Amino acid sequence: MKSSRFLLLLLGVLLLIPSSEQMVQCRYTKNLTNRADGGDEHCLFYYLLNREYEDSGNVHSLSTFPPRSDEMKITIENVLVKYVELVKGSSYQFNVFGDIYLNWKDERLKWDKKGEFENYDHLYIFNSSAIWTPHVIDHTLCADGGCSYSVDDIDIYDDGTVYARIQFKYQASCVVDYRKFPEEDDSCCIFFTAFEPNVLKTQFEIEGKSKEKLNRPVYAQKVYEKEESLNKAAQEHSPWVVVERSISVSHLGGLETLEVLQVCVKAEKQMSTVRVALLFPVTLATYVMLASPLFGDLRTQIFVKLFTLHVQTLCFLYLCTITPLNGFLGVRPRIYIFYEIVFTISFCSILVTLVVMALSRVKRNVPPSHRLFLSAKLINRVVCCIEPERTDAYHRFVEEETNPEARPTSELDYTQDWRHIYLALNNMFSALMFSVFLFMTFLEFF
Repeated sequence: MKSSRFLLLLLGVLLLIPSSEQMVQCRYTKNLTNRADGGDEHCLFYYLLNREYEDSGNVHSLSTFPPRSDEMKITIENVLVKYVELVKGSSYQFNVFGDIYLNWKDERLKWDKKGEFENYDHLYIFNSSAIWTPHVIDHTLCADGGCSYSVDDIDIYDDGTVYARIQFKYQASCVVDYRKFPEEDDSCCIFFTAFEPNVLKTQFEIEGKSKEKLNRPVYAQKVYEKEESLNKAAQEHSPWVVVERSISVSHLGGLETLEVLQVCVKAEKQMSTVRVALLFPVTLATYVMLASPLFGDLRTQIFVKLFTLHVQTLCFLYLCTITPLNGFLGVRPRIYIFYEIVFTISFCSILVTLVVMALSRVKRNVPPSHRLFLSAKLINRVVCCIEPERTDAYHRFVEEETNPEARPTSELDYTQDWRHIYLALNNMFSALMFSVFLFMTFLEFF
């Protein structure tokens, strides 16, 4: 019994005593008792830390101060946009979640591969606060504390190059282009700076693709009920879809010593059903209105045009119901210009038809040009399949005498010839407007 207890006690002592290899690995920590690393890092890190401590006399120098250089170059390898959501209470402001893969050079983290650490090509750092990392952050829209920032996956190579990944969540600054309403574009940017007080100039260098095509939905922040489980609730997406990511470098306020890394996403509101509902009925109604000479006499044309004007008005009222309450910031959308042109064409078409009806009531005793009459008759009969009839209700003479028997029998009446000309003018105007509207429709849809 005593022998078994002695063996267990001996085994516990052996487990508590570090091996000779561990003693060798940890010998560089003897002067670093003030640091709270917990011994989690590799011995190579403590070797570099001990060397920097001997040079600077500050045990926190490697984690607090940037490299001793007047110019700091940060290479951006890639920017990955992982998730985009709408800001709560906004219809176009975005929260962007993503990763920035970057590297920089720190001469204090070099080591000689010929010595004790010859088998180590790189060193992985578990605690991101163990060494100095650049503060690549956005200071603009984080006053409410809704932003997050962390540095992970730090890997150091023997030449002093440090690779890291920055995880971020920032509210982007967005500008909406309302010209394509209701499928407008939204350009949102995050402005990262890396200002260091002990470095005169911080320079960004983009190594990866400056632009990248994406197809990622923008999710809406959902208000969950208390009894609803978060892991079972499906995330709802908004009409916005991120289609492009771009990164660029610019100077802040014209200062050459302070550069800004712009990470921008371009989103499009994809509402094809609403767009068709706004454009297709009014377009079809306008084509019917401009083709009204094929329906018959002028009176029938007036009724057709008034009906299509009613349809156009209903479509415009529906457009007004989906207009943002805060307006379009002084921008006139293309669809509003389209409706303005449609109403202008409708007004001109109805006005021309009314004028032609009025002129058709006037008695004409002077014959028109024979060539003009034949051309008008050709247009009416062959092209439009229509010609004026004497029995129409609008064929009344303004100059007709009260007593018809008092009219001279030798007086010639050329009213019907002039009606051909007036009707041909109405038909030619409709054909001209039809061609213009056809070209305008092609530009709008294609």
